[in-house]
Amino acid sequence: MKRITILLILAALLSVSAGALSIEKKSIRKVARKTQVVNGSDYQKAMDAYDKDDLNTAAALMKKHLDKHPNDAESWACLAGIYGEAGRSQEAMKAIDRARQCNISESDTELLNWLYFTRSGINLQLNDTISAIEDLNMALRYDKTDVDSYFRRANIYKRLRRFDEAMVDYGMVIQYEPKEVQGYLGLGTVAGSLKKRKEAIKAYTMAIKLEPEQPECYALRAVEYFNDWDYEKAAKDVVTALELDRENTRALWILEYLKQTEDASKDLNKVFNDKAKKTKDPTWLDLLKD
Repeated sequence: MKRITILLILAALLSVSAGALSIEKKSIRKVARKTQVVNGSDYQKAMDAYDKDDLNTAAALMKKHLDKHPNDAESWACLAGIYGEAGRSQEAMKAIDRARQCNISESDTELLNWLYFTRSGINLQLNDTISAIEDLNMALRYDKTDVDSYFRRANIYKRLRRFDEAMVDYGMVIQYEPKEVQGYLGLGTVAGSLKKRKEAIKAYTMAIKLEPEQPECYALRAVEYFNDWDYEKAAKDVVTALELDRENTRALWILEYLKQTEDASKDLNKVFNDKAKKTKDPTWLDLLKD
């Protein structure tokens, strides 16, 4: 297999990983700030149902609460979040619009940030990436330290192949949360897409320091070592990834590419033979067979 073909396949494989990185931590608990809710109220019951992942019951109870308190912006925001998590996009958008009709003070930046962040997610469900980006711009206007908004916007930029902008946003994630592994993984993928191999390797190395038991980190770094012609280090990362998870798909694919790259055979054989001797496990050599 020619190297150019291998690189194209690796690039495709890398792009597939983008979705898996979209791990956002916000939920309606971000905006559920009711501190004087009477136990047994419809609002409290709705939140209890939400905590149990009973989204339909949570939505019905929140609507019942809103029938009595139609100008409660926070509760409309919660209802939008519940609908959004349930995939009921049109209803979620209507709840967001209803929340915006309430009298929300510009000083209530937490609520406004959450409303725009939530609407961005609804727009993504509706495949409207442009509006989603605009919403995230507004969310960040109200909270410049909002890691979730930077992360979501970075993932959108990456999907649109706007890699330079994605790289900036992943950088902001890391700036505000230096221990956020997903930020380093995202940064690594876009740096690799921009052929900034050293930066990608550095990002994956930081992810490995934070989560040394995560096989995907090693497999992703192996891609960049491969692209940087450092076959020995690529092979070592493949071994580590497979040691952590012998069925790791990405590591196994990269192993196949290494096996089909003539210049890599010497380093590949050395690394796997050393591993087999050290562990006294001959199955490592079995992996080198066609």
